[in-house]
Amino acid sequence: MQLPSRQHQNQQQEISMSIITKLSPLAALVLLSACAGTSQLQQNNALIQQAERQQLTLAPVDPALRAETEQEVERLLAGPLSLHNVSRIAVLNNPEFLASLSSLDISRAELAQAGLLPNPGLRVIRSREEEGYNTELDFSFDLFGFLFFKSNQAIAEQQARQQQQQVALQLQELLSQSRSAFIEAVVAQQRFSYLQTVQEAIDASAELASRMYQVGNYSELQHARQQKFAAEIRLQLATAQQQQQQSRERLLLALGLSDAAVSLQLPAYLPAIPTEMQPQHQLEQQALEQRLDLQQAKVRLKQLQLQLEQNENSRFVRGLSGEIAGSVQHSAEREVALGIELPLFDSGAQRINKAQAQYLQAWWQAKALEQKALSEVRQAYSLQQHSYQVARHYQDQLVPLAQKINQQNVLRYNGMLIGVFELIADTQAQVSTVTGQMTAQRDFYLSQLALQQALWGSPTLQLPTATEITNTSATAAGH
Repeated sequence: MQLPSRQHQNQQQEISMSIITKLSPLAALVLLSACAGTSQLQQNNALIQQAERQQLTLAPVDPALRAETEQEVERLLAGPLSLHNVSRIAVLNNPEFLASLSSLDISRAELAQAGLLPNPGLRVIRSREEEGYNTELDFSFDLFGFLFFKSNQAIAEQQARQQQQQVALQLQELLSQSRSAFIEAVVAQQRFSYLQTVQEAIDASAELASRMYQVGNYSELQHARQQKFAAEIRLQLATAQQQQQQSRERLLLALGLSDAAVSLQLPAYLPAIPTEMQPQHQLEQQALEQRLDLQQAKVRLKQLQLQLEQNENSRFVRGLSGEIAGSVQHSAEREVALGIELPLFDSGAQRINKAQAQYLQAWWQAKALEQKALSEVRQAYSLQQHSYQVARHYQDQLVPLAQKINQQNVLRYNGMLIGVFELIADTQAQVSTVTGQMTAQRDFYLSQLALQQALWGSPTLQLPTATEITNTSATAAGH
């Protein structure tokens, strides 16, 4: 094989150096992009803080990494359920919440994408001239994307913050749903078990009344009353059974359990109402400081403010781009071109007006949300106080009085001062008191959850999609 001549080697070196010279501006931009990096937001900051407050652990969303999580869920289901265990199972296993966790990966990818400079363009031109063939290299770069790189990155960071707060709100809503479903299921089971016991006693008395009526020792009116009460108890029992099944299904759904045959070890009853309530000071101020939906609205305001500033600053530099071109054979030949859009028909005024209107709309929405939050806190606190008073009234007065009356009637029955039907009539009067106490307990604990929800907020703010954000930036860039 013949070795290349020294002249040919020199020509190749000259061409190589020419290409490197042409590529040097591009290399500088790539290096600048690498040095700029991506503005890293603390991963799941708002969500992790909310989970830590509730003493909960977030689960992986990849099905291939969920073996330990599934074992933990099975372990929790094997023991008695409590409010905290129900919350842990829901966070680990609820598919809707796990889908929300996946959205954080999407927002992180979008944030990382916003931290990258736009790709440069390369065009190779091969032309024939009198001296022979000539090869030109043409490099182009989106200067608008480069100039507003930090601005786009800041907007994307605000969007990622909103998504974190949205998932944190969904976590709080899931906790409220799972805990309220647990409370409903416990009370429904308790009511059904109580009415089953009552029905057994009433059916026995109804049978005795029928026999006494047949032999003429019981009037037709007394017999009808016994039958009516027995029928009413059967109806209440059927209703209680349906409520028990419905509450169990709601609890299974909140826990992310699809198997209806799953055994849930619910407690026999809810804890007794506390003797006194903890003082609640400055609830409204607390809500304004910690409500996640208010924080989310403020972050959205910041995002819209950045978009407005970007539209104002980019009004006359839309479509700004630069090009560097040169011949490979002749290193001295080089062209530098700068392109800009002429604002003859579209001066950008309407884009600015739209951005201003969106900012004002978001400002008033945040103001309305603040007023709504304060109203929700006041209503939830008033409801909690009322339900507490009702529950305490049942616990401290009505139920003890009903028990005292029952004890006295048992003594009178043992002393043969009243008959069995008078004793059964006392049981009839106690049914509404006992079931009323169960309902009052349920309402009190549900009102506590409502107050907690009012202090943390609800996921009501509609976030713009990634496509909307991309289209907004593209419009600002003139694409």
